[in-house]
Amino acid sequence: MLFTIEQTRLLRSLQLVERAVNDRSAMPILANVLLETTEKELVITATDLDVGMKHRLPLLQSAEQGAIALPARRLTTIIRELPSEAVVLEAKKNHTATVSCGPSHFRIPGLPAEDFPIFPPIEPHHTLSIGQSTLKSLVATTAFAMSLEETRFILNGTLLQVQPGTMVLASTDGRRLAVATARDVAGADWSARMVVPAKTIRELGRVLQDGEGQVRVTMLSDNQLAFQLEDVTVVSRLLEGQFPEYERVIPPPASTTLTCSRAALTNAIRRVSLMTTAASQAVVFEVAADRLVILKESPELGSAREELPARFTGQPMTVAFNPEFWLDVLKVLETDEVTIELASPDKPAMLRLPNLLYLVLPMKLA
Repeated sequence: MLFTIEQTRLLRSLQLVERAVNDRSAMPILANVLLETTEKELVITATDLDVGMKHRLPLLQSAEQGAIALPARRLTTIIRELPSEAVVLEAKKNHTATVSCGPSHFRIPGLPAEDFPIFPPIEPHHTLSIGQSTLKSLVATTAFAMSLEETRFILNGTLLQVQPGTMVLASTDGRRLAVATARDVAGADWSARMVVPAKTIRELGRVLQDGEGQVRVTMLSDNQLAFQLEDVTVVSRLLEGQFPEYERVIPPPASTTLTCSRAALTNAIRRVSLMTTAASQAVVFEVAADRLVILKESPELGSAREELPARFTGQPMTVAFNPEFWLDVLKVLETDEVTIELASPDKPAMLRLPNLLYLVLPMKLA
């Protein structure tokens, strides 16, 4: 195998796929990336057997076909330190590769390409197509609500629900719930409920762009799911188990609502949260006729108070929340204003947007 490629393009590709590498596996091959060449294309693949990523790069010069598995971290580190010039990589028959760039020359021992796990074939069975920017928005508005605790394994992922014409992503950690919906999805003429692991969701958030491209989402055999972009393919195992029926916990619209500037609310919550501690996280919302007051009293740190104008309907109310639960969603929204529904101090608060539902459980007032 022999090919020539620009240093910047090779580095970007390695950085894209290397997060799927598993350095701690008992299988040494999983610490490697697979490099394969055709006459006009370089394909770089990485996997930890749960998530696999493949990136295709067109080559400006004809390449000598072949394949080799090379240590992912070492190769990325070497390429990063090379000058921004053409890189020549050649694989020898003894599974050793040489890397040359300007005055720099490296020899890197590798492993046989045959030892690398086979990337599953993607057949057009149960496939849909969704805009890349749309899927990126679905991921951004739900990923933060995934659980970080391992006590309920099924919550360490995001539900991907396909219904005729729609795709829904839902995440929850048991204290909040985010549900984002895309409508008029091409090819979504089938139904399924699949739980995508947190690592896959995070990697999708990294590779998806705001452009006009499409993403093909395909159910595979062996409980796997594939996401195909123009030059990147992500294949993931799905979590096994029953995701909670989130539809049951979404309350009807509340009569008490609070409307205010999203930016002003974000800044106020962020400043007041400076007075929270690990043992005392709750901040207090006091809602009245034309204003919202956000308070925090801490015996150790002191106190903070923010007041901002708001439009209010219903009864005055005092309710406590974890401030991070609001900051997480407010920073990914693009609306100028937000309207929060408040049923009572001990019932969930809701944000209802055309393509997003967000539910937050209150905290107990001290």
